[in-house]
Amino acid sequence: MTPTWVGALALLVANDHWFKGSGLLPDLATGKLSDFAGMLVAPVLLATLLGVRSRRALLACHVAVGAVFAGIQLSAGLAAQWSALMGVFGHPWVITCDPTDLIALPFLLLSWKLLVPQMDAELPALVPLQRTAVAALSVFGLWSTVATSDDSGFGVDPDGGWYEDVFGNVIVNNANDFDVALHIRPLRADVVLDCDHVSSDPGRLLGEEAFGDAEHWVLPNRTNVAIEMQPNYASQCSAAWIAGEGIEPQILFVHNLSQLPEQWWPGQSFSPESLGSGAVGVEFDADGRSTWLGDGSIRFRPSTDAPEQPASCEAPADEARIDWPLSIPDDARLLAVEPGADGCFELQLQDVYMLGGELADQGSPYAWYLCAPAAAVPFAADELLRFEETYGSNGERELRVTLLESDGLTPQVAESGLAVRVVRYLRGGSDPVHIGPAVGRQLVAIPGVSCPWQVEASCATVERHVDLAVGGAANYLQPGAAVSFADEGAVHTAILSYSRQRAVLDMSCAEGARELSYDIDFVVIDEPLL
Repeated sequence: MTPTWVGALALLVANDHWFKGSGLLPDLATGKLSDFAGMLVAPVLLATLLGVRSRRALLACHVAVGAVFAGIQLSAGLAAQWSALMGVFGHPWVITCDPTDLIALPFLLLSWKLLVPQMDAELPALVPLQRTAVAALSVFGLWSTVATSDDSGFGVDPDGGWYEDVFGNVIVNNANDFDVALHIRPLRADVVLDCDHVSSDPGRLLGEEAFGDAEHWVLPNRTNVAIEMQPNYASQCSAAWIAGEGIEPQILFVHNLSQLPEQWWPGQSFSPESLGSGAVGVEFDADGRSTWLGDGSIRFRPSTDAPEQPASCEAPADEARIDWPLSIPDDARLLAVEPGADGCFELQLQDVYMLGGELADQGSPYAWYLCAPAAAVPFAADELLRFEETYGSNGERELRVTLLESDGLTPQVAESGLAVRVVRYLRGGSDPVHIGPAVGRQLVAIPGVSCPWQVEASCATVERHVDLAVGGAANYLQPGAAVSFADEGAVHTAILSYSRQRAVLDMSCAEGARELSYDIDFVVIDEPLL
């Protein structure tokens, strides 16, 4: 009967009945106010209902409330069991797990500090009027924790159940008079989308591999479950995979989450016609066949039917990835170069070093492999080479091979002062703009907009071939073909090896660039102009 407890109860009721969905307070605030107030109301209410008479029992009530509250926020399974338990008492809940709600737990300490000292077991028995008031508040408090008014949007089940509001960007409604089992798979955090490209055909471009582990729901009749969609990296789109027992899968794809921001939705929707923007539903007919209802602009049927690839969209026959082992030599003498049938070259190397001013061998000869176009391997036996590797922030790898002098193992330099030969192997470039300066020209990508996107098998990455052109040149660069450009006493020879444009990047399995847009392998040979 303290002002603190009665005030917390009043806040709980006002927030659930009037503040939520009213626009008077931000959704984030109304989502937490009930949790804060509930941590003050629930332990005292439990203690009163159980008639506890000791501080140890009061402490147990606080611990029990905190444990149950934390459990249902962290475990979907426990939340479902709690909902079922409440159903036994006539008040089933649909509970949304939200670990951020754990911020309310410190209010249990506030309850202990403010309210427990006023529960003095030595006080004389309450007078009848006080006992009546306590009983009334207890009943009202118990009701406030399991029910709310229809105006708040929670919804009232005709059979007598009450369902709390749900919070998310979109909702899925069970438009049947019986329970349905659903599973919801969010977009994996390591899958990156180009929202504009994916929006052209989400059902085909977002395969099952793009989605994570499923959350399982048993949804009572006419109730809603909300999905909180997280923006995909710097973009504003997101997706989820929805399926269930006897329910055909659907992909929910939201191109712009700012148009469907997170909000509070009613716990129940009784009519399929009431499903507006951001709401979908599933309904079974008399023959047990399921049908999807609601917002058709975000609903897509998964498809694995790949459109026919025109000949003009096929990757060139000479296209291949550049690659080399993770172990890089230092300074070495090239003993022999042997091409292989797989497009890779075997380099027989002998490590060398300077010993007392003389060139000396170190260890035994060994084979080292370099996968690159033939025009990009301009090496001859007995040459001394220096191998250096660097890594970029977006997954780019660069191997630099420099021709050395036998005297001191220094780079060979022409009369002009330029290095006689430096070969740069660039793997996984994500932007032609960054590659162009290596040849002293502007490099541009020409996407094949009429070419269908290709979905990689067993990986969520989606890509297609892209042509590259050098500014001022009449034709596209052809994989494996060398094109030279003169620039201030130097000659830059460009050799394209591999080029792709990406609509979806699965960073768990994709090779090359670790950034969306492009994946390009390129070679540049720098030599002095003769």
